[in-house]
Amino acid sequence: LLTDTDEATDAKLQQACKNAADAGDEDTIRAAKQSELDERMISGLPESNEGSMSIVGVCPACAGDAHAAATSGHKRKCFRAGGVINSTQVSGDCLGSSVLAVCVVDRSLAEHNDAKAPAEEQP
Repeated sequence: LLTDTDEATDAKLQQACKNAADAGDEDTIRAAKQSELDERMISGLPESNEGSMSIVGVCPACAGDAHAAATSGHKRKCFRAGGVINSTQVSGDCLGSSVLAVCVVDRSLAEHNDAKAPAEEQP
């Protein structure tokens, strides 16, 4: 996080999710946005970070505290290991070299509706 731009960090998080995707989900999986984590907009998101590393979301809204030595000019927002995941518990001072991404499968409303539509009967 210290030596990467926001774009480079986001690309690494996105690629980590693609690499972890189940077969068939590669085109719809993505890393969660920081704002989605802050506002708990992800179905099935645990109450706290149960991992051993901080959770980082992709931009926008990813900028943490200013830091002149960081390539991006700032630290990243994150949720520390063992910490609660919500907007009041987000930390603004993350610079770790290893972080976790929350991966989500993003289904469009049309796909969702198609999946739920009852089959039509043919006479």
